[in-house]
Amino acid sequence: MKKVNLGRSVVTASGYEQDIKEAPASISIIPKEEIMTRPIRDIGDAVQDVPGVYTEQDKTGQNTIAMRGLGSAYTLILIDGKRQNTTRGFIQNGLGNQTSFMPPASMIERIEVIRGPASTIYGSDAMGGIINIITKKHTNKIQSGIQLETKLFEPHNEWGNAYGLNAYLTTPLVKDKLSLNLRGSYRFNEANAFLQPTYAIRNGNPYAAHSFTGSQNWNAGFRLNYTPTTKDYIYLDSEVYNGRLGSLNTSSNSITSVQELYKVNSVLSHDGNYDWGKLSTYAQHSYNLIAPHASYTPNGRLPIGANKGDYINWANKRTAQTAVFQSTYTNDFYFGDAGSLIFNGGVYYQFENLQGTISSKYRNMHQNQAALFAEGEYFINEAISTTLGLRYNYSDRYASTSALNPRFYVNFNPTDWLTFKAGVANGMLIPTLMQTIDGIVTTATSQGSTTETYGNPNLRPEQSWNYELSAIVDTQNAMFILTGYYTDFNNQIETLSGTNIPLPGNQICSNATCTTYRNVDKSLVSGAELSAKIKPMFGFSLDAGYGYIYTEALSGSGKGEPINSIPRHNFTITPKYQYGNFDMYIRWSGKYKTPTPYAGSNARTDVRQIVGQYYKDYQLVDIAATYKFNKQYALTLAVNNLFDVYFMDYIPYASGNNQSAQNAYQRILPSRNYWISFRADF
Repeated sequence: MKKVNLGRSVVTASGYEQDIKEAPASISIIPKEEIMTRPIRDIGDAVQDVPGVYTEQDKTGQNTIAMRGLGSAYTLILIDGKRQNTTRGFIQNGLGNQTSFMPPASMIERIEVIRGPASTIYGSDAMGGIINIITKKHTNKIQSGIQLETKLFEPHNEWGNAYGLNAYLTTPLVKDKLSLNLRGSYRFNEANAFLQPTYAIRNGNPYAAHSFTGSQNWNAGFRLNYTPTTKDYIYLDSEVYNGRLGSLNTSSNSITSVQELYKVNSVLSHDGNYDWGKLSTYAQHSYNLIAPHASYTPNGRLPIGANKGDYINWANKRTAQTAVFQSTYTNDFYFGDAGSLIFNGGVYYQFENLQGTISSKYRNMHQNQAALFAEGEYFINEAISTTLGLRYNYSDRYASTSALNPRFYVNFNPTDWLTFKAGVANGMLIPTLMQTIDGIVTTATSQGSTTETYGNPNLRPEQSWNYELSAIVDTQNAMFILTGYYTDFNNQIETLSGTNIPLPGNQICSNATCTTYRNVDKSLVSGAELSAKIKPMFGFSLDAGYGYIYTEALSGSGKGEPINSIPRHNFTITPKYQYGNFDMYIRWSGKYKTPTPYAGSNARTDVRQIVGQYYKDYQLVDIAATYKFNKQYALTLAVNNLFDVYFMDYIPYASGNNQSAQNAYQRILPSRNYWISFRADF
């Protein structure tokens, strides 16, 4: 990828540089200035204000990302166009999240966010959208930066403080030829100890399900840049990541669980810009390992409230490896008065392997995926352009259901300040290796009842058709984008639970309750997105966004119900002010009409009967200010959840012969906290 004009150009939509108004996708840009002045801990924090994007904290305190009503499994995360997603079946009990794999803020040039399917160019995992982090490139001068940050919570007896450090260094080794980039970070989070009402305590565990054991993680990496000629750019990039995180109450087993996670990711990439076209080729290998902490007690379980074990149980580790090769050719063709064409096409191969002990049985699973893709953007004249693309996918586990992913877009620019876009795109997501296991995947015990989850080797890939229409008004003083979309979701994988449910392969449920996976016919997702950006006038500017989303299952056990618990209404309004070396913002956000799970949707309790049709609505206000002492030093202070909205509102209910409690809020979000960051760039 090449460094481009942040205000006008993007590279993610089609894999090459193009004007944002010509891109065949709904796309947003988060500039480096915003990244440097906001309390961003991970990728979820960075993209949470983008219309159509929904982020929430999981039980380990990490952010998960949903786009246009589709969960985190449907979002592909890239760094400089290279995949960061781990094998989806690799993560155990939600303890691990690829959104935490983020470069130091000072290294990031911008973040591009595509909402809607991008499977034509990027294949599986890009069914909901893409987040691409663009980093700084080759340099001929020494540059470095360091950032120290802390987040202090009140009340501290519930929320644990967080501390972090990240740094980078780039230095030329041979002028105009060779340079080296070094980067690293360390973060430490104290535990979040949320206590349940005393009557709801089970198995002696007083903590709520979203109580976080705390975490510590670090990463270190390098990039060696080489430009042998003015037409060639080669780099070797490698990074190692280690994280320790867990939950004080896993909810399914009412135990404390801590996991150790390692990831090593390496990329060898070549970009060539020749007279006959542009060639971009890379090979990538990712190795992931996760293992549970254990104690020397007879059952090996950790004491309730522990943040680590006596040792790491390597015998129960799980590993995942992914190898990727891709080569893409891009060229421009001019036809005089007949217009011009930008062609982009290539080949893709991915090997995926998952090994480890799964439900007391060692398994070694793998799959091979291959694809051919091509896309052309044809400019009929200065006002009209069309984009047509097609991808052919092959998987050795789904050879009989190999999928074609087409995309067609039309862009119309009647004036310099007005653009209309209309398009249809197909998306695809292959089932995880875990979901296709022929046998038991997990076993969970809660309140004396055991549930076994069975895989289904007969699952088919999920597919979607997305239709969207958007208008862009871009003037000297403001930019407005309005988008409407409708998505047909086919072969959605549904979790089916019950006492006498049919299991694949004539298996027999040996417990009172069993769970398995199956494809249902279809569901729909529709919505609208509005973003507004008022450019600076007398130091004042404004960013605002609104997203509306409606989801409905059209078949299966949940027919007529929402397919997930994503807020129907989501807004953000952020006025900003800058004067000299000082700038500040106030962020006002709200989420409304978040559906509760329906009875029989595999929820542990009938949440809807207790809470109602929707979880409690809420609004938050954050305020932040940054002062730059000079070009090198800057200090940022932010107050998040300024009015200290409290997200624990428990409703008691009868559970058999016991009494339990259900939170009226969907998630326990942070109380008022203070983020302090000091940054030095040299």
